[in-house]
Amino acid sequence: MSHTFPETHRLLSHLWSALGGDAELTSNVTFTGEGAMPSPFALTDLAGASNALVATAVGELLGEVGEPHPAIEVDRYIASGWFRLPLGPSQPLGEPLIVPMPANLDFFTELPTADDRWLRLHGIFPSARARIVKALGVADDIDAVAAVVKAAPADEIEQRLVDGNAIVAASRTPEEWLETPAGRAVDAEPLAAYTEHPASGSLWRPTPGRPLAGIKVLDMTRVIAGPVGTRWLAALGAEVLRIERPGSDEAISHGGRGAEMVLGKRWAFLDIKTPEGLEQFKRLLAEADVFVHGYRPGAIDAIISEEERRVIKPDLVEVAVRAYGWTGPWALRRGFDTVVQFSVGLANETQRWALEDPETRVPISVNGLMVDASRPRHTTVEGLDFTTGHMMAAAAIRGLTTRARTGAGSTWKFSLARTASLVIKDARSTADPGPAIQIPIDGPWEDRIYAGPFGPVKRLVFPVRIEGTPLFWERPAERVGSATPNWAF
Repeated sequence: MSHTFPETHRLLSHLWSALGGDAELTSNVTFTGEGAMPSPFALTDLAGASNALVATAVGELLGEVGEPHPAIEVDRYIASGWFRLPLGPSQPLGEPLIVPMPANLDFFTELPTADDRWLRLHGIFPSARARIVKALGVADDIDAVAAVVKAAPADEIEQRLVDGNAIVAASRTPEEWLETPAGRAVDAEPLAAYTEHPASGSLWRPTPGRPLAGIKVLDMTRVIAGPVGTRWLAALGAEVLRIERPGSDEAISHGGRGAEMVLGKRWAFLDIKTPEGLEQFKRLLAEADVFVHGYRPGAIDAIISEEERRVIKPDLVEVAVRAYGWTGPWALRRGFDTVVQFSVGLANETQRWALEDPETRVPISVNGLMVDASRPRHTTVEGLDFTTGHMMAAAAIRGLTTRARTGAGSTWKFSLARTASLVIKDARSTADPGPAIQIPIDGPWEDRIYAGPFGPVKRLVFPVRIEGTPLFWERPAERVGSATPNWAF
């Protein structure tokens, strides 16, 4: 193994081991790209390692048809750029590199509490915003919300809002998180929980050059981890069908007109709460090879249980993600990356790190926007989402490898909070991380110009090279409802 970027190699080994992979298979990976995103956490190492994780799983899969394990090269600098939101790897032609945040994000913020802590709101979607307002019994106005929050202790107002199904988090240090029953439960879980299901298997085998050609992936995910994972599968040739309930938050939002996270996918409406929709879902599931989901905990199971799904498709590879783990008192709690970061201590650690050396570390870059350190701040990119999404993609590929070997199906379970435990314990920045990588990065760009949902775009070069396997998408980012809820082949 090369001694270049040892921390990135170490994290790759850690992630690959968590998926049950053979350690020898990571020896063909080379990392390039100097520097690191400014953070107390090794975000650039995670970007490089998690992308390499997917590529390593591809190499293992190709071994099932006698292909030698390919050489893999990952550019850490470019991988950092691909961790960017909201635009991801693409940049509209003629637009500034840093795009101002929309004005309607007043409920996507932090508010002070009575005990000098902070409460993170995630009211970016209409339904989430409405739940905050309803739980507090106030007008749809951020000042009215802030007044109620300011009058209550953080834990008390957090619980009140959570009881109303709002998506919020009180700020905690990592130590305080581990003192909670929820924190201890999540910390005790595996990074990737795996269950194997004996089955007769499939005749499908990978195709060198387009490894997932012929694979059908059913995508029922929410921003951001799940869509990032299925986007990777589409880049490898899988047919990814994302289904969306009519009128859902993502369908009616800006992203419903097409977003970077749906590159390479077909996007169809289907309401599985209706008898007709459920029957169509069952037909789709019967032909699917992989089912990736990340809806509110329990939402899909309440309609069709995991046991029922397994009867319909015994050799299915199922990959699921939650915010706060699969055990403990918070297992059913809603959450997103930025909210989880407040719960588990990443935001507190980012603020503490910045204040240690304010002359060089403040302002803090958050998705390209510069902010102060007056309060807990989430990390410069949503690394929990992207790292978890890449683990999900690698798990799906490992599941297909197992199915090709033994015929067995499998279930893989991940959570953002458990990924956060990895980050806090095993992905701290080194003393000398090298030159700062400021997000967004300005290239290198592909030579081609692509059709984007809002006009022509240029796209960052893909950060991963797999020998003999070009990575590309066969479809652009399409609008919701542009496809029918049927498999294309």
